[in-house]
Amino acid sequence: MTNEAEFQQFIEQLLARAVAEFRETEEYQLLKEQLAQMDRNCDTMFAKQEKDFAEDCFALILSVDGQEEQYVYQQGLKDCVWLLKRLGVLE
Repeated sequence: MTNEAEFQQFIEQLLARAVAEFRETEEYQLLKEQLAQMDRNCDTMFAKQEKDFAEDCFALILSVDGQEEQYVYQQGLKDCVWLLKRLGVLE
């Protein structure tokens, strides 16, 4: 396994742990309930075709947000290492 592949695997593990920790928070539970309420509202307020469209939109938004989250997390770690090197803490 290359260094880049090992680094990527390590980052994925760190991100998965951070997400799991966030999902244990009260903030996440409140957001999860809001999403559930929105889903219930879609069931009662939209026709089937509109509901399907809304679900497709939400799925795409969540997918894009997930990819962005991974990129930002990885970039944040790289920036941290760069900063530590610039400060002389790491060589």
